[in-house]
Amino acid sequence: MNPYPFTEIIMIVYNQLKYTEACLNSLYRNTAVESFRLLLIDSGSDQETKDFLKNYRKKAPNMELIVSDENIGWCKGLNEGFKYLKPDSDYVIWCNNDVLFEMDWLQKMIKHFKGGVGAVGPTSNYVMGRQWAGFNCGQYEEVSPMLIGFCLMFRREVINIIGDVDERFGLGGSEEWDYQIRMGRDTSLGCIIARDTYIHHFGSKTLWNMAGGTPEDYNKYHTSKDKLLREKWGDQTVDSFLAYPEKNVLIAVPHPGFISHLFWRDQLFLKKPPNSEIIEVVRTSAIQDARNAVAKFALDNNFRYLMFMDSDMRVPPNAIFKLMDYKVPIVGGYFVSRNEPHFPCFFEYSEKQDGCAPIYKPNSGLVGGDAIGMACTLIDMKVIKALQEDKKERGLNSSEFFYWSRFGEDMTFCLDARKLGFKVYCDTDLEILHIGEEKREYGLKDYIPPKEGEA
Repeated sequence: MNPYPFTEIIMIVYNQLKYTEACLNSLYRNTAVESFRLLLIDSGSDQETKDFLKNYRKKAPNMELIVSDENIGWCKGLNEGFKYLKPDSDYVIWCNNDVLFEMDWLQKMIKHFKGGVGAVGPTSNYVMGRQWAGFNCGQYEEVSPMLIGFCLMFRREVINIIGDVDERFGLGGSEEWDYQIRMGRDTSLGCIIARDTYIHHFGSKTLWNMAGGTPEDYNKYHTSKDKLLREKWGDQTVDSFLAYPEKNVLIAVPHPGFISHLFWRDQLFLKKPPNSEIIEVVRTSAIQDARNAVAKFALDNNFRYLMFMDSDMRVPPNAIFKLMDYKVPIVGGYFVSRNEPHFPCFFEYSEKQDGCAPIYKPNSGLVGGDAIGMACTLIDMKVIKALQEDKKERGLNSSEFFYWSRFGEDMTFCLDARKLGFKVYCDTDLEILHIGEEKREYGLKDYIPPKEGEA
């Protein structure tokens, strides 16, 4: 009994021998032979490539070589491969012949097929959209409206339901989007980017020459395929399919022009929700101007949350998800001032004294207050939108959410939000430390809160 889910890989080859050889070698070196069958379509290659594939077939018993005397192109080649699929296979992959596979890539991708997932794609160095590896920020996976076809994995039942690839897309280009639109129409299954899986892609080694061999020809070719896709489905359907859902978190890092390498190292391990972005804001002017600039950017670009991080802080990898899980308007970690007496930057407001006093409740879970600093604080954009509307009604500058007062721009922001009914919280278990002071001798335990009645 085969211990692996069974996957069939359809690979189209048209010359490009050196890339094909490297691709096949990496596939067989990094994939358990009993876990897959390779359906290799030789689409009218030259004699040298034909001879190589025939010899390779002799040492690869799980490889089915299907030979065409002419170049039938990508789409027709996929459909030819569909004819040879076994009825009991679990997954089907469309695969270019100019990729390199990493160790355990197949088992990693299979693990993402949970619940309503119909298609999975890896990250890569040469791919458009969110599958580019540069977007990897420690996530395991990311929901995506669409995937690119250089290495595209489907549940077998998706192929059964959707059927053949539309051969009007010819040599390739936009056919995978057409197929995924059909998947969305005919099934309730979605797409996932496997962020734990990387597959190197040399990129357009076959199509480049067939499209004309110049950047102008290549762009013209893809423009024609996009036009075909839109003629088939209409602009509204294509645009809604290609559009990502509401963006999640804008991570804003105001700084004076220099950021420690320790901060960026932490960012590599910081777990970020799907559809998040990080933006630096050089503080060439007052800090409130920098904060207002990113707040406006978050509004204009439809983010759900705005997350402020100070560039001199060490933020735990789970900080964003931990703060998001509370589902409260404003919440931050527990951090102290850099300078003595190192008081917690979490406050309650005293109307009687018209002042703010630090709240000292370390390791007490989620605690409510009136104001918090912005060293590591998550703001629901509903707060920003409400402040904007309130300022418009009062005839004030509706883009000035942060402004200086005797309490400071961050505390003033929180106090204004409190007046509109939004609550402010602190996760007192999430301690945020200053860079360079991770092994300090002082800490929250050393802060002595003032006695009742003291300023």
